[in-house]
Amino acid sequence: MIPNRFKFYVFTFVMSLLMSGVMSFALLALESATLSEVLVTWPNAWIVAMFVAFPVSLIVVPFTQRMVSKIVATK
Repeated sequence: MIPNRFKFYVFTFVMSLLMSGVMSFALLALESATLSEVLVTWPNAWIVAMFVAFPVSLIVVPFTQRMVSKIVATK
């Protein structure tokens, strides 16, 4: 198992992986004419998206957590 001190990085990586995969697939599906074209193009698009998503998430996740904690009322 991964030590708890890496929880933030594991969360950020998994979130980036899933979101970049879903978004790259969705955008390719909108742009492409056939499903086979999407399936051929998607892995490369996903890799590029992941190289963008993970570093951005490292910055955006803490900022978002701070914003949400100010917006959401605590007991």
